[in-house]
Amino acid sequence: MLNDIVEIAYRTFAGYPAPEDTGCVCPLCRLGESYKRLRVMAVREIPDELLWRYHFAAHAEKTSVGEVKHFLPRYLDIVSHFQFEHFWTEVALDRLTLAKENWTVEERALLATWAQAFFAHCLSRYHDRELAPDAPYIENIVDIVIMLAHGGFDLHPLLDDWSRDWRLSALLHFKDLLLWGFSKDMNALENSFAADDQALCATLRDWVWRPDVMAHFIAKCDRVIDGDDPLLDMAHECHAGRGHREEIRSMRQKLKEWQRRRNS
Repeated sequence: MLNDIVEIAYRTFAGYPAPEDTGCVCPLCRLGESYKRLRVMAVREIPDELLWRYHFAAHAEKTSVGEVKHFLPRYLDIVSHFQFEHFWTEVALDRLTLAKENWTVEERALLATWAQAFFAHCLSRYHDRELAPDAPYIENIVDIVIMLAHGGFDLHPLLDDWSRDWRLSALLHFKDLLLWGFSKDMNALENSFAADDQALCATLRDWVWRPDVMAHFIAKCDRVIDGDDPLLDMAHECHAGRGHREEIRSMRQKLKEWQRRRNS
């Protein structure tokens, strides 16, 4: 489904021509010959490294919306395949917020459909390097959420889908958000790209604290804690060697305590 949506994006935005000039004009980070390649190359053939060089080069203060739309399908394509080797995930889609009033209803609907399908795809996968060292790597779910939020996507339908997802991978992503995504008092996100984004932090915190969300993930914890999935016993190198099962127990205890406080 996700690949089908990307193909629709290539067709939908095919009418937007390549910009006459693009990227930085200063001598330190000028793209040089890459300008010509970007202007003449078919959008779907742009290498991910070249797109990210363009993305992170200095741009004019006001980039035309046509320029953003011209490259958009390739952005969606590369992100959909988690090709994040040459850039920071969190800011990969931040240029999509430009000139939102100039996006058609069809274009906005397509972006929303892609975001929902992409986020569902992310929730369906959880990569543990020790368990599956050759599996495609998926970024931390907090990085993905920040990327979508800073790209101007509405997080509420995505979070609603997450709160109805019974897959183990979705639970493990929720555990990473709850235990490692927030500061200790939950007043900020730990990720430096969103440490000052109080609105995003509040959106995620309020969602975590919703009674239905707590109840869903407590029930999911109860289902898997005593299961025999080998992934649950894998230890994190970055989390002091704690296994997923141990972390899920810790998360369940935290959620139950909040639930008791709310009901008292």
